[in-house]
Amino acid sequence: MKREKNRNSTHLWYVGYGSNLCRERFLHYIDGGKFQLGGKPCTGCRDKIFLDESKPFKIPHGLFFANSAPWWGNGGVAFISLKRELNKNKHTYGRMWKITREQFLDIWNQEGGGWYDKELPLGHDNDGVPIVTITSSNKLESNTPSDNYLKTMVLGLEETYHLDKKSILEYLIKKPGIKGNLVKKILLEIINSN
Repeated sequence: MKREKNRNSTHLWYVGYGSNLCRERFLHYIDGGKFQLGGKPCTGCRDKIFLDESKPFKIPHGLFFANSAPWWGNGGVAFISLKRELNKNKHTYGRMWKITREQFLDIWNQEGGGWYDKELPLGHDNDGVPIVTITSSNKLESNTPSDNYLKTMVLGLEETYHLDKKSILEYLIKKPGIKGNLVKKILLEIINSN
């Protein structure tokens, strides 16, 4: 019964999986301003009250890097595939943030130039609060992410999952956009530069 009652909750869990794994980066979507390592200047949400509740969430969809973002040094940014992954080794590390539905719409409006045009439902928590993320419904050309974009992701992966540098390297090295474009040595140097 509790689950049904909360289907109309004013809150939801928004799952970030790229630069939005990093708390400091994500806060700019709420408060406005520009993140030190990159990204577009944000206008912020109309409602700037931040609950600061987050949890790890493994997304059963594959991660890849695509498009060319001028605000991230013309590097690729993170997307997830629309196809559900049955193989748990191909799941994407995400971080879910509890926000209002209005904040979710404001954050979505601030995201990369309309590239993220698809809302992807990921179920509900134990209290029936919806869990959602966004990605692209279009076929995108893969592209290597910039050093700063990767550094931002590394910060988020460390904050959320407490992964060591070797585990982060193993997680990222086979992702489309990185695979075949960054050798292990260079990727490890970027990861270690944080």
